[in-house]
Amino acid sequence: MIIRIEERQPGTSWVVRLDALCVGFKSLEQAQAFTRTLQARIDAPHAWPQGAFARPGAAREVPAPSQRTSAHLA
Repeated sequence: MIIRIEERQPGTSWVVRLDALCVGFKSLEQAQAFTRTLQARIDAPHAWPQGAFARPGAAREVPAPSQRTSAHLA
């Protein structure tokens, strides 16, 4: 993903481009803070989802009741 900051209108408006997506900001400082936060989240370690590479048709493990989250209860 290409992330870059551009000045949209001199001194009044900035845009952070995320490939084809544009997010507007009123100041360079806001755009820089957003970019730092986004990059930190991208660089953070991420766990692989359970079963992401399971074989088609393979049985899926269901978490024990004590390990279930509200997403599992729906």
